[in-house]
Amino acid sequence: MRMLRAVALTVMLVCALAGCAAVGSAGPGGPQDGGGMAGGPAPLRGFGIDVDEAVAARVPVVHLRVCGGWGCHEQDVPLHVSGPVSAMPCPSGPSVDPDTTCSAVQLPGPGPGYGYAPVPQLTAEPVTVTVTTPPGAPLVIAAEVQVRPSIVCPGGQPRGTGTPPATANASPAACDGGAPQAGLRIAADGTVTQSR
Repeated sequence: MRMLRAVALTVMLVCALAGCAAVGSAGPGGPQDGGGMAGGPAPLRGFGIDVDEAVAARVPVVHLRVCGGWGCHEQDVPLHVSGPVSAMPCPSGPSVDPDTTCSAVQLPGPGPGYGYAPVPQLTAEPVTVTVTTPPGAPLVIAAEVQVRPSIVCPGGQPRGTGTPPATANASPAACDGGAPQAGLRIAADGTVTQSR
């Protein structure tokens, strides 16, 4: 039972750190944006960034410039290394509630990199994304990618359909609170591609 709790907690920790956690109702896609919480928490509006494990330690930050019909948005995006995860010891003894959750801790060590860049203006229309590293960075990245975001719905699926959570042709009307998202992948050679 404790092992199952540790595994569930690890999955939630990795999901939250990878940018798939949701924001509160005041965030993008929340009620002020016309979204709703009917199907679950509102998805984030922006870009998830994954970095190949071979170079993750050499890419601590990237500069992202996203341009579409709505204008441009720029920001520095800190990237983190997702090292090994270990379960913490669970409390034991006769007085411990059997429903007590165990925790997990992220250990230092090699692993893939990840980050998240919120882009409040992002729509489902194609955008041009420029990814660069700062001067003097251990790995030089200077890439421009054409990206088509997908609409991601709260709770995982567009209302009334059995389609996957991210649907390239979906419109924000496909579900209440849907938000455009896309993923970028930085390969070991520094090239950048759309991953989802």
